Amino acid sequence: MQKINIAKVLEFYKGSLVKKIDLSSLYSRSKIAHKWKLTYRLIVLREAISWRFVDILSQAYSNGMHDMTIGSLILTRAALETVCLLIYMNNKMQLVIDGKMSFDDFERITIRLLLGVKNIDKLPEPVNIMKLIEDSESKYPGIKKTYDDLCEIVHPNYRGLCYGYTKTNQQEYETEFGIFCEEKFGNQYESMIEKCLKTFEEEYNDWKKHFEQLEKWLEKNDSKLERQRNKKLKKNV
Repeated sequence: MQKINIAKVLEFYKGSLVKKIDLSSLYSRSKIAHKWKLTYRLIVLREAISWRFVDILSQAYSNGMHDMTIGSLILTRAALETVCLLIYMNNKMQLVIDGKMSFDDFERITIRLLLGVKNIDKLPEPVNIMKLIEDSESKYPGIKKTYDDLCEIVHPNYRGLCYGYTKTNQQEYETEFGIFCEEKFGNQYESMIEKCLKTFEEEYNDWKKHFEQLEKWLEKNDSKLERQRNKKLKKNV
């Protein structure tokens, strides 16, 4: 894998983040496609994911540069989860375009991705994080192992506890305590951050392709979707 200048890439991303969207600009693209709330929701998801990703990964890189290795890896894991949410959304968008998922099912998924929360009764359940990871594995083989490796380091398991904070001298029957994470894990955070950055860039760019195809799909299927919506409204009266 070709090394990249992480600081430079992150700075570029910060300057490229979208500050605002408005419905009028979407209607100018396609009044038919963007009368459906789903498209606006997809854009909000994509840009919120981008802001969170850049924010988290910038902190991860800063921590790593200051030898705060565990903090860096914890944040990198959170950034990877965020990337997998984008992958998951893109995968589901393509399923709708290919006729392998219903519009209604996709709409429910996007609501869960945007508003899902575990501790507020009136809001929907979030999509399970392991579902996002496993769904991403089919497109990016090895992403689950990367995530599992990060979990083993950031959880208080053997690697995240005894391996990171103790040294044992078996001959002297002594155990030394300290913060040894930098010497044992310090070479990992940069490679993990690079993987996140490259995956994010690919998925962010792919989103545009999927979204444009979805716009055309909505224009083509508008009448059918209207009939389905009216049928549901009559049923609920």
